[in-house]
Amino acid sequence: MKKTLFTLSIIAVFGLSSCNNCLTCSGCDEGVTFISSDGSESTEVEVCGNDAASNDDFDAAISEYESYGCTCTEI
Repeated sequence: MKKTLFTLSIIAVFGLSSCNNCLTCSGCDEGVTFISSDGSESTEVEVCGNDAASNDDFDAAISEYESYGCTCTEI
């Protein structure tokens, strides 16, 4: 019983951490800036898998940022 609970808790921890897959994209080509919802400009953007409708949408967003010369890395 203890082994089963331990296994389930490990799965839950890894499951929760994988659901929040976030990347920071920065170091973009000169002149590329991002405008946040409050109207401020930034040279980097945070993209999280939970914010996308699907994994394909998330991957497409990362590809688009990289097409602007950005480097996207895990947070």
